[in-house]
Formats: sequence, C-alpha cells, structure tokens
Amino acid sequence: MPNVTPPSTDWAAVSARAQAFLCLHQAGLDEAPMVDKAKFLMTLGLSRSDAAGLLGSTDDSLRVQLARAAKRVVK
Repeated sequence: MPNVTPPSTDWAAVSARAQAFLCLHQAGLDEAPMVDKAKFLMTLGLSRSDAAGLLGSTDDSLRVQLARAAKRVVK
C-alpha cells in the first residue's frame, strides 16, 4: 500500500472564515439579503468566492447578484 500523505489544512483560513461568520451573525445580518451579507463579508476581507461559499452560493452566482444590485442603485 502506498504511503499517502493527507492533505494539509490551512487553519488560519478556517479560523478567519469562522470568525467572519460570527461577525455576520453579531452584526444582525442573519435575515438580510444575500447581497448585503456578501458585501459585509467582502468588507471584512473575504474574497467573493469565500463569501459565496460561506453563504451557500457560488462565485458566479454571487458575481451576477452583485452586478444586478449595482445596476439597480445606478438607475
């Protein structure tokens, strides 16, 4: 049987995502629209793809939602 090394885990990234989730809850954004949650998380320093993963979405879906929200504000 070959000697297989388990994948390493970036515990700093895990901790950062967990803390971002707790900040989202503490800020009272549990019932806020996904776009507002994503903007908050990205303001904390998460990438759009990390924010999407934390919110149960995909990067592409969140990109489209953010673009549509920006267009609504411009009108």
